[in-house]
Amino acid sequence: MLVGSSYFYFRHQLSRLTRLDIPGLVEDDKGSVMNVLLVGSDSRENTTGDIADATGKGDDGTTGQRSDTIMVLHIDPNSGRAAILSIPRDLFVPIPGTGGRDKVNASFSSGGPQLLIRTIKEALGIEINHYVEVDFTGVERIVNAIGGIKVYADAPARDEMTGLDIPQVGCNELDGYQALAYVRSRYYETWERGRWVSGTNSDIDRIGRQQDFIRRMMKKAISSGLSNPLTLNRLIGIGVDNVRVDQAMSTKDITTVARRFRSIDPDTVDMLTLPTSDGYIGGAAVQLLDAAQAQQYIDRLNGIAPPPPAAPAILPSSIAVQVLNGNGGDASATVAAAALAQAGFHVASTGNALSFDYARTIVQYAPGQQAKAAVVSTTLAAGAKVEEDRTLVGADVTVVLGLDYTGLRATTPAVTAAPSSTQAPGATTPTSKAPAPNC
Repeated sequence: MLVGSSYFYFRHQLSRLTRLDIPGLVEDDKGSVMNVLLVGSDSRENTTGDIADATGKGDDGTTGQRSDTIMVLHIDPNSGRAAILSIPRDLFVPIPGTGGRDKVNASFSSGGPQLLIRTIKEALGIEINHYVEVDFTGVERIVNAIGGIKVYADAPARDEMTGLDIPQVGCNELDGYQALAYVRSRYYETWERGRWVSGTNSDIDRIGRQQDFIRRMMKKAISSGLSNPLTLNRLIGIGVDNVRVDQAMSTKDITTVARRFRSIDPDTVDMLTLPTSDGYIGGAAVQLLDAAQAQQYIDRLNGIAPPPPAAPAILPSSIAVQVLNGNGGDASATVAAAALAQAGFHVASTGNALSFDYARTIVQYAPGQQAKAAVVSTTLAAGAKVEEDRTLVGADVTVVLGLDYTGLRATTPAVTAAPSSTQAPGATTPTSKAPAPNC
């Protein structure tokens, strides 16, 4: 009875989430990949006291909201894997309906979630199924609700704009205020050799810290939050006050995502970042998309399987060849063997065939050596008939010279072995660097 009451209570709480009517979302189908756009909004609407300081001292008087953090949570039910793709907020892209280009977060500040989703779809080709937005106060309250977060620092660090203060090397416990200052930091400095040193790239560096922070928060929430009814109730209450979702995201969708993450090791969640390079437009620092490198990430999010891996080239030196005279020519096996050796093949032996009446050259291969036979046959100028010889020993391939043998091609064609297996969708997609040391 108590379990049933709790279930309906949680469903009731989740139903109270603020929901937004957002055209342009793609309906998610059961069994297909799901992409949830996660936006950390820098809205100051609910910020008071210390938390207001962590929003950035240089932001005094700021009104409205911008997409301070943009990520896509990708869930693939077929592989049972999840990924989070970070989109740099300084990514310079065309903004639909404006006829111009700007940083991607400008689409959110001028047109809200709908324009941001449209921009991501048209500029990047990523389909979005659902939308979740959390404000500054929500980040602080979530961290405090799960008892803080420990992060690892290679050196003492600070950000005078957000109030970040990491005093020591190693693991540092962050409360909600410091956690917000950490994930928002764009002027991150480390204490090295007696002086404060600034980071090299504020947008990309910050994404790395955010991804490490999210992984750690997932671990903490799963271990001490989602399994504790009281903590879970507090988290849901925070969601009601500080999280907004799209109207089509049902309570079932939310609980499905929550259950999925309870069964996923956070260390196996791929943390990805769109590949970019530094640029300057109108005097402002921006990130320019590397479209060729980014396509593999975009395909993965859209559920498009990557091409099979390129098969390794088979080198002639790895092929042991036996050459037999089957045409009756004077020393034809010796001459052909010398040519094959000159082309890089390993000649195991030479000799005569059972007869000299072979009209067609034959390339015979030992079991499992068909790919090597293909390399040899394509090297012969007149080609050859290829067949298996289950009794062949002492060589990978036997060349029985026929009357059609005219020597080798001028250049040896590049031949590759067939791949031994097919990779599962997403299996070859690169991931980000390994997580920082555990705390």
